[in-house]
Amino acid sequence: MPLVRPFRAIAYAPDRFAQAAIAERIRLPDEPNVAPAERRRVTDLTDLACPPYDVIGPEQQAQLVARHERNAVRLELPPGPEPYSSAASTLRAWLADGTLARRPEASVYYYAHGSSAMPDEPTVQGVMARVQLEPFGAEVRAHEHTMPGPKADRLAHLRASRTQISPILALYFDRSERYRHVMSRAWTDEWRARDADGLLHTVGEVEPDDRLLGYLSRQRLYIADGHHRYETALAYQAEARASPPAGGAAMGALAVDWIMVVLVNAEMEELEIWPTHRLISGDVAGLEALVRAPGDGWQVEPVPPQALGARLDAVRGDERPTFGLLLPGDRAFLLIGDPDATGDRMARERVSTAVGRLDLAVLHASLLDDLLGISAADVAAGDRLAYTRREDEARSAVARGEAQAAILVRPTRLEELAEVAGAGDVMPQKSTYFYPKLLTGMVFNPLED
Repeated sequence: MPLVRPFRAIAYAPDRFAQAAIAERIRLPDEPNVAPAERRRVTDLTDLACPPYDVIGPEQQAQLVARHERNAVRLELPPGPEPYSSAASTLRAWLADGTLARRPEASVYYYAHGSSAMPDEPTVQGVMARVQLEPFGAEVRAHEHTMPGPKADRLAHLRASRTQISPILALYFDRSERYRHVMSRAWTDEWRARDADGLLHTVGEVEPDDRLLGYLSRQRLYIADGHHRYETALAYQAEARASPPAGGAAMGALAVDWIMVVLVNAEMEELEIWPTHRLISGDVAGLEALVRAPGDGWQVEPVPPQALGARLDAVRGDERPTFGLLLPGDRAFLLIGDPDATGDRMARERVSTAVGRLDLAVLHASLLDDLLGISAADVAAGDRLAYTRREDEARSAVARGEAQAAILVRPTRLEELAEVAGAGDVMPQKSTYFYPKLLTGMVFNPLED
């Protein structure tokens, strides 16, 4: 099983940023405004934290830069022509001037965040620690394809900064009563932040405990968010070990052998997965033909465009492949695949049974490839396909002619993720969007030890 261990994180220095009174915007319900003595310090990072690199657009990047001169976006996704060297020099400067400080002891951290229904409550909890890297396989499993562009970007960033700036998210599945015991330890210093949607994130430093580390080291891990960063960490580790004396060090002896991970028990925590809809450019004659003459493989139901998302949500539990289709001229349809026909089609793909049952796998094979000629290579290259998580953005893109069609999808279920990863297979790109994204800037993991 993968080893889980504490680490001496870099963090925004409580000596500089913590206040005696807890700011109202980060206060828990019914919490007094003065930090309890046993927690010592509560640091408000609302103006300092940022989302991970892959969800920051140019407009939000500019807003974060303007929000505070010490915002973590200057480390995660700096503006300017030389972003990687800029991140490295900024990190060094902030360590030198006391903005950031290395924690005195190796620790693990409880990471909790709110949800859409309860933004002020720590409804989802996990443990942030470092996990020893190993190739995807029996004990650490992936569930999504990755793309070369983001991996090249993050590897260049890692070479320059020599620091893991943002954590990845990994899930495990355990129903035992031990979970409640290992999640009940007291914490000391604490960092909190509200994200852009108003959800509260909290990180509390916890003294390492053999029971907690042993419990987590017995779990099989499924990478939920951060596949590109995990593969990048493996590539950086291989580079570091390619030359002596690092190459002769025992595995686990080097800082590059580890990655910063938030581990969440998917059996006990209510995680949200949002769908990622597809925007299609170019010729969509195949979809037009499907609407006119569905044949035996598909049912096509006209739906008012504004009601398509709700109609799709109403059949969330239907086992048949189901999609929403938006076409120019304010036209919308619910597409429902025949299980036998789509099953026969997926039998021709080199995928596991678990992947063959996925809506998105059927979408990519039966609709994108067969009807539109958009191959897996086209998808990987970013040709003809864009993405959005918002139904209104999909409608607007088609209405304005920015996309010739949009396909709305249902969210992937956690059990589907586990089945696919358990089969040693992977889903199409952009199959899962865990909400909310873990914030960048709560703590950092240096790789220079």
